Amino acid sequence: MTSGYKIADEKPYPLGCYIDYDKSLVVRAVFDGGIKRGITLYRKGTGADKKYVIELPADCKRGNIYSARISGIDDIDGYTEYNLFEDEEYFCDPYAKHVIGLEKFGEEVEDSDIRAKLDNKSLRSDSSTCFDWGDSKAPETSYENSFVYLMHVRGFTKSPSSGLPVGIRGTFSGILHKLDYLKELGVTCIELMPIYEMDELQDAEKRGRIHSAIKGTKAPKGSDVIFSRNGSITNKGSLDHKVNFWGYKKGYYFAPRTSYCVDPYNAEDEVKNFIKTMHENGIEVVLQFYFEEDESESIIIDALRYWRCTYRVDGFHVKGARLPLRNIAKDPLFADVKIWHEWFDYGDIYGGKPVKKRFLAEYNDAFLYSSRKFLKSDDNTAADFLRVMIANGCDHGIINYICNYEGFRLADLVSFEHKRNEENGENNKDGTDENYSWNCGIEGRTRKKGILDLRNRQMKNILSMLFLAQGTPMIFSGDEFGNSQGGNNNPYCQDNEIGWVDWKAFDRNKDIYDYVRFLIGMRKNHIMFREPAPFKLMDYISCGYPDFSCHGREAWRPDFTAQSHVLGLLYCGLYDKSVDDKSFIYVCYNMCWNESEIALPKLPEGNVWELVSDTAEEPDNNTVKKASDNDKVTLTERSVRIYRSFEDKKSSKRKSSKKK
Repeated sequence: MTSGYKIADEKPYPLGCYIDYDKSLVVRAVFDGGIKRGITLYRKGTGADKKYVIELPADCKRGNIYSARISGIDDIDGYTEYNLFEDEEYFCDPYAKHVIGLEKFGEEVEDSDIRAKLDNKSLRSDSSTCFDWGDSKAPETSYENSFVYLMHVRGFTKSPSSGLPVGIRGTFSGILHKLDYLKELGVTCIELMPIYEMDELQDAEKRGRIHSAIKGTKAPKGSDVIFSRNGSITNKGSLDHKVNFWGYKKGYYFAPRTSYCVDPYNAEDEVKNFIKTMHENGIEVVLQFYFEEDESESIIIDALRYWRCTYRVDGFHVKGARLPLRNIAKDPLFADVKIWHEWFDYGDIYGGKPVKKRFLAEYNDAFLYSSRKFLKSDDNTAADFLRVMIANGCDHGIINYICNYEGFRLADLVSFEHKRNEENGENNKDGTDENYSWNCGIEGRTRKKGILDLRNRQMKNILSMLFLAQGTPMIFSGDEFGNSQGGNNNPYCQDNEIGWVDWKAFDRNKDIYDYVRFLIGMRKNHIMFREPAPFKLMDYISCGYPDFSCHGREAWRPDFTAQSHVLGLLYCGLYDKSVDDKSFIYVCYNMCWNESEIALPKLPEGNVWELVSDTAEEPDNNTVKKASDNDKVTLTERSVRIYRSFEDKKSSKRKSSKKK
């Protein structure tokens, strides 16, 4: 069965394997060593006993790449899958565009049964290979106008509480069924945790060896067995469900995650349709990619290029150590693509040249730590809090968040001081201990109304910080309505109610959701909260006020001493040229455990302050609370107030009559 074919030389790039239009097999693959290496072809759904094995000769080798065009294979159209082999080891092509065998999330599969789909160009015309993108275009939303929503595709709708049919829960289609919700919330960009194909079982190699060692043994009745990251046995969970739920591991970087699709065998088009629909609704799609420290630069760059060209994604959040950031940022293909990482060397990347539009963005925990410390009334935090509130970049964006995928959820941030990770099977040793959280008086769940009210207020307080800061706000899915993980701050392996979004929390905490929408409205209606460049902190239009100023108990005199927990941030609307409304906005933060006074800065003549929002009080849409300028007001402990200036027509009439 391995005779009759001919092997000819072929150019080594682009990497990958396929059947060409002339029914020849093109093979371009990387091999590290071994005596024998080659490709094995399979017919759809057949086992290892029905395969076509082709060994590649050494004269096909250039560097570590073997490239060949193989003709004369009998009935080549019948082969739909392939694997590569090196001596006796079979493995899936890392450049596979579609991987077969991982369609069921968390199911244990032998490495040799994970195969690449063999693309057959001879069975289709050129037109059939082109997905119909229609008139959809990338939104290209600027950082100052963006609101990022981070989600796990499976975790977002997998829970029965999502209200979706069983068949689409935890899929891209599940997200599309929540599209109206995302648009109502005001999301402009969704960031997806890894969606490239992978075997999500933890430590598969170790588990395989252990399986052989304990084959035939059973766990004690009534208990389950799992293996932790170091291969030890514990009595929490189940072996079949010890998965890398998050997906931060090496994978098949060119292939979409089939287990996230309603039709796994049509994954490519399903993902393309998902992105197309998002674009048609004005929402960008940014993908997270995690690369291990020893990953080759070529596969990193090639993978990002492939997803940009084939799936038209809007950006990448690259994660991992020793990444070729400079080469990614300077790649011409990514000149208009959002690239996120903890930091960039902007001087080296831009070479001192002006940046017309910002595409790079810093994505780190600076805002998280400073805002959490200020929220819980730590000393020596006021100055750091102010710094992150106005942090901005002329040549790059800044992504701000108070909660990420790792660490406490927003609801847990105000309910727990200590992590509760026992369910992970690692004796609560995993996950960070630096949560900078406060439980508001009782650890964990409680029915005490006073504690619940304080937690509710604290969530609104820190949400105010997030959405009224200068950087681009990002929230993790479910935080906008108080979804909880029960204190687990590292649910990397929790493919269950802990790791899934609980949509029932929406009804319990709808006021949190409504407050988020209010803050998004404030941000949208007042450009001062989303300036494209850093504040100049001076009166550069000679209006009598700087663009931004900070205040305390006395106007124009903020307190940055160690024990200060009160700040007033004044945004001058006179600098907003885009609207006729030139209102001032004054945001007062009192993170002290006592009531505190704060000054109301003097406004231009004929204007008074109107209280728009107070996290310590229920909103009252029937009354307007006014305050004269240059007065002092008392802020409730641990609360945020927002004031807006408006013209006092009665005062203006009185002054006009006096002049006459």
